[in-house]
Amino acid sequence: MKLRRNLIFFVLIIFLISILVGGYWMQQESVASERSSSSNIFQESISIDVNKKGIAISPMLYGAFFEDINSGADGGLYAELVQNRSFEFPDGLQSWDISAIGNDKVEFSVEDKGSISSKNPHYLRVQVNKIDKGVKIVNYGYNGITIKSGESYRLSLYARTPNNKINTIIATIEDDNGKIGAKVEVKGITNAWKQYELTFKAANTISDGQLVIKVAKEGILDLDMVSLFPQKTWKNRKNGLRYDIAKLIADLKPAFLRFPGGCIVEGRTMATAYRWKNTIGDISERPTIENLWGYYQSFGLGFYEYFQFCEDIGAEPVPVINCGMACQARNGDMVDINRLDEYIQDALDLIEFANGDVKTKWGSVRAKLGHPKPFNLKFIAIGNEQWGTDYYIRYEKFYDAIKKKYPNIKVIFAAGPAPSGKIFDDAWAWAKMTKKADIIDEHYYMAPEWFLMNTDRYSTYDRKGPKVFVGEYAAHGLGRRNNLEAALAEAAYLLGLEKNSDVVLMASYAPLLAKQYATQWEPTLIKFNNEMAYATPNYYVQKIFNENKGKYILPITLKTTSSNKSANITGMVGLGTWITEAEFKDFKVIDNKTKRTLFVDNFKDSYGKWQIIRGMWNIENGIFSQTSNAENCYAVAGDSNWSNYTIQVKARKVSGNEGFLIIFGLKDSNNYYWWNIGGWGNTTTAIERCVNGTKYIVGKSANVTVMPNKWYDIKIELNGNRIKCYLDGKLIHDVVDNMIIKDIYANASIDSNNDIIIKVVNISSSNRKVRINLNGIAQDKINPEGTAIVLTSSNLEDENSFEQPNLITPKTKKIKGISNSFDYTFDKYSVTVLRIKTKK
Repeated sequence: MKLRRNLIFFVLIIFLISILVGGYWMQQESVASERSSSSNIFQESISIDVNKKGIAISPMLYGAFFEDINSGADGGLYAELVQNRSFEFPDGLQSWDISAIGNDKVEFSVEDKGSISSKNPHYLRVQVNKIDKGVKIVNYGYNGITIKSGESYRLSLYARTPNNKINTIIATIEDDNGKIGAKVEVKGITNAWKQYELTFKAANTISDGQLVIKVAKEGILDLDMVSLFPQKTWKNRKNGLRYDIAKLIADLKPAFLRFPGGCIVEGRTMATAYRWKNTIGDISERPTIENLWGYYQSFGLGFYEYFQFCEDIGAEPVPVINCGMACQARNGDMVDINRLDEYIQDALDLIEFANGDVKTKWGSVRAKLGHPKPFNLKFIAIGNEQWGTDYYIRYEKFYDAIKKKYPNIKVIFAAGPAPSGKIFDDAWAWAKMTKKADIIDEHYYMAPEWFLMNTDRYSTYDRKGPKVFVGEYAAHGLGRRNNLEAALAEAAYLLGLEKNSDVVLMASYAPLLAKQYATQWEPTLIKFNNEMAYATPNYYVQKIFNENKGKYILPITLKTTSSNKSANITGMVGLGTWITEAEFKDFKVIDNKTKRTLFVDNFKDSYGKWQIIRGMWNIENGIFSQTSNAENCYAVAGDSNWSNYTIQVKARKVSGNEGFLIIFGLKDSNNYYWWNIGGWGNTTTAIERCVNGTKYIVGKSANVTVMPNKWYDIKIELNGNRIKCYLDGKLIHDVVDNMIIKDIYANASIDSNNDIIIKVVNISSSNRKVRINLNGIAQDKINPEGTAIVLTSSNLEDENSFEQPNLITPKTKKIKGISNSFDYTFDKYSVTVLRIKTKK
């Protein structure tokens, strides 16, 4: 009896221990270690053929793109703390203030005769006629100047005193309350221009301060190139980069860096186009110009510094060169084709500057700047987001000249500003016909839903055609936030790029940087102010994918319980115009199933049935007219629950640039479809869908334009998610908008060290337990311990901020129980990378 009780007690103890241990591993490791059995059925699974290597993943796939937008360079990555340091802004005293402290008498002006540089001819002259408490010359920096206690800074300026009276000045960094963070004295000023440079350590932290230069004597003082740098810059260079921002970029380990833009390469006009030769050499010789984004560039961060930074972080330089065309989306300014040789020579000289021997003209310039060793440039992009015949002619001349002199340089061709439409299609057709594009640069800023619906975009691309460079992309959700929703959509999309990286050579998010209170474009990878910088969830997606991309894709079968059924298109209807005056009549909506008329308007009375959203609309004599030449003028009617209907209407263009917008499936002002007839300057016709404020083309565009003063019969048949569009009885579009969005996206790869890498994106609102099967590998070749890197948060709208910079960051944990078949629970709203070690 006693033996029996002891045996029962022993069994209970073992049972309790097993529960405790099992519970511990469930909490700590998130992986079940038990092997599967024939009776164990799992609805969701990932099966991987470990011994069947697929395509090689492009080692160049993940890179970075830098443009001086959102104060990304001056006031950002470029560490200069003084704004308008050489008084070259149109308002020469922008960011400066000169005032008497007491009853001093002072005059001041910006002069341009007798300066230190003909390229930066302006300087400040201050004349103190009566001294009392002194005169202050103040620079407010880029929305304030920040210095930190205990850190060293370098003040540099050119000064002279023409009448030999002001030989000494005092410089301080202080806040509005007079608290001084640092103080230095500049002595020995003479009547000849001379550069003075002093290094000092900050005694106090000043968060929102200014540089104050105090004059305490009567006389004349001239100042130019007033500069303040932290001594701790990237690689401790004098004309250096702000360390914390540069470090975040370096930590991405980008395979390449595309620079300097972007639209700034084009310029608003050719007068403000980016010319690389203006950005090298002594900073006093680099002219200040207006930036396309509405502020001014000092070019302190120039092409030499870009190449140097690429070398520092192990990134291939990918410079973008102006092709003789300004931004076409803004004014279409361009140089005459007979003047293009100057711009082509710029491109050839840039390659020589990067790669030439020190005995060459531009190679010797590079050597004199301190870098005799070539930068080994391999790529050059001709133009940014250009399109059309004017671009093709110019691009071809660049291509021919570059290939003749430098046949190994890969030349990048622009496919315009959007991922579909006539501009895009024409660009690809031209490139394929001429075979004069090594790489084609595609750009797109789309809704998160678009990224999720297009994860297989490149699976149908020609494997023998040009390679693709996704030079600019980002998920633009409602409000353009750097939230978790956008990051997850981009992560799912990047899985598709990896699977198709035999076509997609490179990809880079855009923009890279944005300064608080000085931003023109959202969202971005890195956000900063004068005191700190932080990374967004989108940044961490790039980082963990780049660090875990693997070498070869492995075949994968994903089985999930996700609903992949396409939803019916439902919503209200409407009419609209874009920079066009137009008239409409005989509007009708018919239910396709019952043939019942849902809505009819012959415009015989008031437009009470319509909601006028924008524009100048009027009803008279059976015609509904819109007479404003503004963009996006439209009126809507009907029921948001309507589906499976046909729209019939007659339309006539009166004047303007485009044609008609026939709206359907409208949920609200940010979510709808429209048939854009004669859009894009009356060059093409296409169905567009708008998701959370971002539009994209559904299906293919058509070469249909609109004649003025002609009535067109328009019909749109909507059945489920199928859209058929007729113009004058002719079928123009027959499109099925699949709108398939899955809950789980996955891929797998194997690294050069035989690590199996599984990436999974779970966009659903629930944790998902998935059975993972590793086929084609023996059990004893699998290490039972691995790692999981997880990026997640509780809400899709969560994002990092200056107050919570680390709210969403990757977490790494150990996982146990890995075998040929094991279970892992993927967190809701998460990106997960599993790394599994194997033995050879």
